[in-house]
Amino acid sequence: MLVYFFKHLPRIFLIIDYIIINFLLVFGKLYFFEFNQKDFAQEYKAQLLLLNISWFVITIITQPYKSLKIKESSLHFNALTKSVSLLILTSVIFLLLIFSVKINYGNIILYFLLVGFFMIFSRFLLFLYRKKNRVKLGRKLYSFNTVLVGENKLSATLLSNNDLRRALGIRGTYTIVSAETKNKYLGRIDKLFQDLETTKINSIIFCDNDIDVELYKQIVEIAEHKMIRIYMVPDFKYANLGPNYFDVIHEIPFLKLIREPLSNPKKQFLKRTFDIGFSFFVMVFLLSWLIPIVALIVKIESNQSVFFLQKRSGLNNESFNCIKFRSMKSNTIADIQTARKNDSRVTKFGAFMRKTSIDELPQFINVFLGEMSIVGPRPHMLSQTEMYSKITKKYMTRHIVKPGITGWAQVMGARGEIFSHKDMERRIEKDVWYIQNWSFFLDMKIIFLTLYNIVRGDEQAY
Repeated sequence: MLVYFFKHLPRIFLIIDYIIINFLLVFGKLYFFEFNQKDFAQEYKAQLLLLNISWFVITIITQPYKSLKIKESSLHFNALTKSVSLLILTSVIFLLLIFSVKINYGNIILYFLLVGFFMIFSRFLLFLYRKKNRVKLGRKLYSFNTVLVGENKLSATLLSNNDLRRALGIRGTYTIVSAETKNKYLGRIDKLFQDLETTKINSIIFCDNDIDVELYKQIVEIAEHKMIRIYMVPDFKYANLGPNYFDVIHEIPFLKLIREPLSNPKKQFLKRTFDIGFSFFVMVFLLSWLIPIVALIVKIESNQSVFFLQKRSGLNNESFNCIKFRSMKSNTIADIQTARKNDSRVTKFGAFMRKTSIDELPQFINVFLGEMSIVGPRPHMLSQTEMYSKITKKYMTRHIVKPGITGWAQVMGARGEIFSHKDMERRIEKDVWYIQNWSFFLDMKIIFLTLYNIVRGDEQAY
């Protein structure tokens, strides 16, 4: 419970501050101005609204909730002081210029003294607890799965600054030369190759220009296969070998090998909120009556279960049970061979469902459970993942986002049976393009094109 609390401190303190601001005004009966009873409701509600809007705008400017878990207490109280001071200033301006009423300065001073006291007191308890349990909480809160390759001034700064090191989750550094570093030395570069196979690593940051180009390419190739993010310091000499994207992490500039709009928590929240709402609507208003009908037809035609569950590769290449309406007879090669044109395994009603994509509708249950998204790279069978990950470049990159019911590759014609290795390469190219160019509008476009293709008919749907 305490770990969850500390992980969500910015949101929790945002809520606490709004409660303090509103509670003291509404229930503390601390009025800013004198007015008759007739005008009470109108003036009071307006002032309450302005206080909340002012605090919202002010906190965007001063950012008192940013990096609350790791920020030094003095820096945080400095940001909080600026925020409360600006709130006092804007409130007085509103009262003088907008309301044009006689102000009770005693009530104003008392109100803001209480607001400041409770905000400071709540934070004082937090920082006192954080100091007392810094080591214990640090082990639970911070996952050190980022490593550095090489040394320079930036790497020395990252390793010597505990707050930055925790924020970026940096475990330590591997060196190109034999000399050990003074800070968090993990070993030479050959030790990195061993750890890539045996240790969980999420990100690699290249810091040293002394690394050989072939060695750099070898590390990148292994990292891409293992879905490890690659970052470089801005002046890294091999940055021009391929596309790279500027990224700022905890106010530190890096170059990133692949752009990931969905690495932004706000965009993740937007996508997940849409997934939950849309999938819930489909389950309640479509699947609730469609499942019994399909179950009856499947039972009559093949005397088998309505659902077909198959292990597919999901986020971070973790397998999950992908749910589909049964469109084939039971067979022993279902997990290694995809449907082909005029496939004898497909039933008559199954052919209709596959043509209209009705067989995919139960995957909205996977979406609601968080195993899939409505839009994303299509999940492949485990056998496909094992085979193509060895021969197709950037294949594993598609697993850094949740798989989808539909995707950019599908609406662009890259769906259905795989005839050659080139077919899979084109599909992966479109999946990677989607990951790098995601937007909410793009998801809406893909959903529209999916519905359009269903109505028009797709020759590759069989």
